[in-house]
Amino acid sequence: MTLQMLEYFIAVAQYRNFTKAAQACLVTQPALSRAIRALEEELDCILLVRSGRTATLTPEGEVCLAEARRVLKACDELTQRVRETGWTNKQPLRVGYIIASGLNTFLRYLEKKCLEGPPFFLETVYGDTGKVKKDLLSGELDAAVLPLPCVTDLAGVEWGEFMRSGLYAIVHKNNALYERKSLTMAELKDQNFIMWSKKDMPFIYAEEVYACRKAGFTPRIVGEAEKMGDMMAQVAFYNGIGLTNLSTAMTYSGENHFIPITDSPERFGLLCVWREKAVSPQLELLKDLLGRPEKA
Repeated sequence: MTLQMLEYFIAVAQYRNFTKAAQACLVTQPALSRAIRALEEELDCILLVRSGRTATLTPEGEVCLAEARRVLKACDELTQRVRETGWTNKQPLRVGYIIASGLNTFLRYLEKKCLEGPPFFLETVYGDTGKVKKDLLSGELDAAVLPLPCVTDLAGVEWGEFMRSGLYAIVHKNNALYERKSLTMAELKDQNFIMWSKKDMPFIYAEEVYACRKAGFTPRIVGEAEKMGDMMAQVAFYNGIGLTNLSTAMTYSGENHFIPITDSPERFGLLCVWREKAVSPQLELLKDLLGRPEKA
């Protein structure tokens, strides 16, 4: 039995769906299914009853879920105490971000890369797009987590891509498209659109409008949002459509569905960006985790 098996099991129990759990864990569905089967074989019992696309916990599964959460919490506490000892008097790596789901995906990426925990102390700093980019270029931040469109105007930087994604439609439960498993851009032409703020995220706004126009229509924009909570509230209020990427689809659930747009280009992934000439031991470790960097 491994901690990864328990993490996968908890994800399936949470989402009640193997596909969504695999997406949340950043693994393929077959790999996640094999891990769950191996856990059941080791425990010599059935933990989940599969019915179509839905997975339901058995009584044994309910006990396993409670114990798995307890074990992982204890491991997290152990790891945190050890790290705190090693981090004493060490300079943190300051990482800025503009969207919480993007930061969440970045931290999950690091978690998968560093099975024993990240080799540096991470300090995260929220800000709007303009401030994060300004602080990155001035050296106030060591790195920044940004959607791909947001690096268009940055010079003298490098980055590592840690998530590729096309667009996803945010669809409220009252919308006729709610039950769809996938969509094309053209199928959204008659919808009300809530876009990311043109003022705060101009490059994302422009890319999304361009994607609509490339599909043959100009979006009917009824609202703009600076944060995901605002986006989802307006999607519900206007019975409209929001546009986002895979990181948001993996992070949020509830009365909205996040439906992949199959003909969207992979122009909405996530990057970790840093200044080309910046040097620090922590940043070098981060670069190693992200692989060979790209340059602006």
